Amino acid sequence: MHFPKFWAKGESDSAVCWQWSDTSQEDAQAKADARAIELGKIIESGRQPDRYGYGNRAMREQRIEEQPGLVVTRNAYGALVLNTERAMFVDVDFHDDPSQEPGALASLRSLATQHGLGTRIYRTAGGLRGLVTSATFDPKAPATSALLKEAGCDPLYIRLCQAQASFRARLTPKPWRLGMRPPHVRWPFEDEWVEGQFAQWQRTYEQKSRGTSVCKLVEHVGPQTVDAAVAPVVALHDARCVGTATLA
Repeated sequence: MHFPKFWAKGESDSAVCWQWSDTSQEDAQAKADARAIELGKIIESGRQPDRYGYGNRAMREQRIEEQPGLVVTRNAYGALVLNTERAMFVDVDFHDDPSQEPGALASLRSLATQHGLGTRIYRTAGGLRGLVTSATFDPKAPATSALLKEAGCDPLYIRLCQAQASFRARLTPKPWRLGMRPPHVRWPFEDEWVEGQFAQWQRTYEQKSRGTSVCKLVEHVGPQTVDAAVAPVVALHDARCVGTATLA
């Protein structure tokens, strides 16, 4: 999993960018300053800067909690996300079309039965989520990507798993499902005032999140055994986001 601890903002006359480092804050700042100058020259020349594609760069997410094999981060729109090294989450989106649910459920069941994989299946507000419990997987392996594709996962999710060398599952609601806008500031916060703005947003978000669930358990298909490396993931995931309240 790659969630750099050090991030820095670089600015030139015509460009602003963020860069990261796994080494130090100073290294991140040096990279950010150099990249900002480079971007400024590109913009001034009339050329278009190269744009990073989804999953092609490290994700600017704050590490909130860590355990062996998993990290909880906060994403760009303020929700907490569970990231795992080997426990495979399968994300199937209905794209606002609930009529897709029977087919998606059949695909997840087929994945479990045909490959002999114990799988917990959850209903989310916009789709289904599978968590394979009886085995672990390498997120970057072609065979893993093939399984995710077979289950009907969004190609962007598959690419992100490969790029970040991890699987992901959201633990807290999407803010717009609570009638909120995402925060207008992001970590790392530039100063105490900006951090205070986010803290105010977070208090409202947590208050409105009460009485909601991110997903509910539908069934456990296939072998009931739970791999020792997956057990902590199941425990954290189900305790933090599974319930019977309104899905958000």
